[in-house]
Amino acid sequence: MLKRLLRWLVAASLVLAAGVSPGQAQSGFCLVGCAQDADLILNYKVEDRSHDYTSDRYFLWIKPQKIAVREVQVIAGPDFDGQFNTKFVEVASRTSGKSYTVEDVNWDRDLRALTVVLAGPIPASEEIQLVLSQVVNPSSEGIYKLNARVLGTEPNPIYRYVGTWAITIE
Repeated sequence: MLKRLLRWLVAASLVLAAGVSPGQAQSGFCLVGCAQDADLILNYKVEDRSHDYTSDRYFLWIKPQKIAVREVQVIAGPDFDGQFNTKFVEVASRTSGKSYTVEDVNWDRDLRALTVVLAGPIPASEEIQLVLSQVVNPSSEGIYKLNARVLGTEPNPIYRYVGTWAITIE
């Protein structure tokens, strides 16, 4: 009798867990292969998350940096066959709420890199929010890695890897 009750509870919990819908903001939680370190897993929110090349809006957050940031680069993995619309990119500080003017945006299809150049630097210790609108989602469901790099304002700047978003498309 106890075994039968235990089996029923396990089956019921599996059915309930399968029906749970994800929250609005994804935590960036990843079990395997997302980032080199847990501190490098970045948070994000995707509005629609549907595949088949539907248009979507991505909110990508970068943790506060120790340097002022002049450029942000988002590098998609080779399996990401979606597209970024360079005309609809916004940058703001989640810390202060201030919006930053975007000077130039370039989507390099060969390198799978979206480069966002700012008119003025984002001060150090500000959490950065990228809002990418009218993104064309990948053609199929899956978890897609997007790597974030920033370029500082120091005399000889180099791009620094600052984390990975593991974007879920359903």
